[in-house]
Amino acid sequence: MEKYILTPKLRNSYDGSIKPRRDISDILTSKLLFKKINYPMYNSQLTEFPDINNKVIDVVEPNSVIYFQYPLYITSDFQIDLIRKAHMKQCAVIAIVHDINSLRGLHETLEKDIELLNQFDVITLPSKLAREVLTDAGLKVPVVIQKDPFDFLTNTPINYPTFSHTVNYAGNISFTKAGFLGNINDVYMHIFGSDLDFTLPKNLEYMGQFDNDTLISKLNTGYGLLWDSDGNGNTTFKTYEKYNWQYKLSLYLASGIIPIADTNSNVGTWLKNNNCGLTLGILEELDSTIIAISKSQYEQLQDNIRIQQHRLREGYYTKELISRIEYELNKIFNTPKSRPRPLHFYNKNVTIS
Repeated sequence: MEKYILTPKLRNSYDGSIKPRRDISDILTSKLLFKKINYPMYNSQLTEFPDINNKVIDVVEPNSVIYFQYPLYITSDFQIDLIRKAHMKQCAVIAIVHDINSLRGLHETLEKDIELLNQFDVITLPSKLAREVLTDAGLKVPVVIQKDPFDFLTNTPINYPTFSHTVNYAGNISFTKAGFLGNINDVYMHIFGSDLDFTLPKNLEYMGQFDNDTLISKLNTGYGLLWDSDGNGNTTFKTYEKYNWQYKLSLYLASGIIPIADTNSNVGTWLKNNNCGLTLGILEELDSTIIAISKSQYEQLQDNIRIQQHRLREGYYTKELISRIEYELNKIFNTPKSRPRPLHFYNKNVTIS
């Protein structure tokens, strides 16, 4: 039995969508002997999917396992066609879920997300809360909860950040996601990223946009803030923090700086449980929270972060997630002969508009 991982053809991206997918593919192929299938993700205009999917299925061995990285950002019909053909070849199809766009308030509806996810044999979800919401809305497929953040591969030397009250913020800095920065006037911050379309306060210094390896070398002091909000009453991105793994966390941990997140977010819960970051009830607590941390406390947090820094750079959590997925697959398909495999493993009659 072979194992395959769908990989985006696009190589570089400054946002948090391409790199985690490429890192997962690289970890699985280099450490777990998966075979990589380059696939045209991020192209909703594709119309020739039968030909593309036929070429994929032609190289896949029967009775294998194919891992998707969801969402693929292509049409549902395109994905359903590939899943159906994989099942016809008696292959199991797994979805490693990076995002649930309906919960982000993007174009997809929750029903459409669930319709598509229900076609897989096993899926991952980033949190128990995400599973609860999707299950209440009709999700039927077996779920493996992703308990830890995405790995972050890099060849840059290990950072040893210095103690300071500087707060770093990196990522998409358009008003829609980071407009809240315009309301911060009591903390000195370094701002990294793209799509800046509003005026920053004078205490926030825009540092520029950099590739991932260069950015890691510049995140060398203080803290890293995880917060998504326009600061103007639109709560969609803020609410989504309860469900997902923000890729900023992986960046900050790989850099070695201390993450700061919302207490009520999925990341905030993980930081508290692993004692390697700070949490805020409201953003207005940012200044008082970092001022209260002494140099010795900062260094104690860094000792815990050093463990995470090495794990993320080595693909530790991806390998752990795959192990748990395979355990779930074995429960489903290695059943006694008196209990037949689920019918949908062989055939799925699916129509999604």
